[in-house]
Amino acid sequence: MKFNEDLSAIHAYLCADGYVIKNPETQKHKYYTIGLRNQNLTLLSDFQNRFERLFGIKPKIGDGRARVYSKDIYHKLTEEWNFYSDSWKLPEIGGKCLNLWLRAFFDCEGWVECEGRKNRRIGLDSINRRGLIQVQNSLLSIGINSKIRKVEKRSTWRLQIFGKDNIEKFSQEIGFLHPGKKEKLQEMINLS
Repeated sequence: MKFNEDLSAIHAYLCADGYVIKNPETQKHKYYTIGLRNQNLTLLSDFQNRFERLFGIKPKIGDGRARVYSKDIYHKLTEEWNFYSDSWKLPEIGGKCLNLWLRAFFDCEGWVECEGRKNRRIGLDSINRRGLIQVQNSLLSIGINSKIRKVEKRSTWRLQIFGKDNIEKFSQEIGFLHPGKKEKLQEMINLS
């Protein structure tokens, strides 16, 4: 499959809060499920609309998920990629596709923290250190510096973006679709 804007966002959603699964071979009834778990309706709707444009099937939204059942799509997605939280990989994409991948991933996994002008940051946590390094390198390719560190007493890694210039560049190049994070990011920038 060739990456376009829709596939870029879908891929990131699935790497962050999604799942591409089938039931065990030992079970008689077979099912193949692709879905996004998230409590934010804006993100679920974006996933739903992009999925329908790309695959011609509209995932159903309910119970904090957007999901669809399709053996064909399951196989298309898993032929080339895996979406497990500890081993996903950022695809080799650039430009608008990369920015959309990063936006969708940060929309799901990211957070915005602001305690005055001196302590403001954007971050995300993941158990996938290699994936975070790919995210860090992609951010650097568009001029955004970040740091990765291990979270104490957990098997999690944290990527953080500090500094007014980096935060403003993140807002301009990537931003958030998630309404709460988008608002918090703008409030943080307005503190200048």
